[in-house]
Amino acid sequence: MDKKILTIQDISCYGNCSTTVALPILARYGIETAILPSAILSTHTAGFKDFTFLDLTDEMPKIIDHWYHEGIKFDAIYTGYIGNPKQFNIILDAKEKLLKEDGLFIVDPAMADNGKLYPGFDESTILGMRDLVSIADYILPNITEACFLTNTDYEEIQDDNYINNLLASLYQLGAKNIILTSVADDEDSLGVIAYDGLTKTTIMKQREEKSYHGTGDIFSSLVIANILNDMPIKENLDMATEFIIDSIDVTLDDPSHEYAPKYEQILKKNIKK
Repeated sequence: MDKKILTIQDISCYGNCSTTVALPILARYGIETAILPSAILSTHTAGFKDFTFLDLTDEMPKIIDHWYHEGIKFDAIYTGYIGNPKQFNIILDAKEKLLKEDGLFIVDPAMADNGKLYPGFDESTILGMRDLVSIADYILPNITEACFLTNTDYEEIQDDNYINNLLASLYQLGAKNIILTSVADDEDSLGVIAYDGLTKTTIMKQREEKSYHGTGDIFSSLVIANILNDMPIKENLDMATEFIIDSIDVTLDDPSHEYAPKYEQILKKNIKK
């Protein structure tokens, strides 16, 4: 039977991130995707000035209740950027009403990067994310988000002891599987580590010369699609990291596209004839 997923995150109308990348990527990998927008933004919040923001907190429970009364259920729920701390309880209600008994609850705690919280977020966001993480089957934090979740001091370069303590702290929060991104053991490398409480799987690549907003959302959507399609974790992480590298490579020479990677070009190449 085909898989069905609900993604709960914002719609950034321009900028190749959040719902606007999750929907095409998940659909490309054969997964029926429904959306529950947390907010509508004119653009993403990195590099754009005076972006608009429409809070959809009041509308979300109405949508959830309509689906519930229609008997709609999902094989997975995938959360991303949450626009208002009041939405954390709404998400818990969605999980209770809409997730199948054996379904997966997947949390990308999209709230921070490069040692700082995103604009408009504060301690209430961190606390709400911890609640979601504590009941998640999978979480996909970057190093900064992992530090905020665990009250760990942020370090741009991490040694093995630092990473092991961070993974252990995340696991103690309650998450069953951790996929930790933006791991850097030196200035020339960047990678991802998966941890299930027993086994650690590491994929490290040479660091690209530039970074783009939205690569985390693209990576998460790819990994989640592959999880639902039962791809082994090492193959999954290697495929997703190579996809991000290729997306960055095709964007580097286009100064008009500084706001996001051209992931569509790589997705197009991956379509089988």
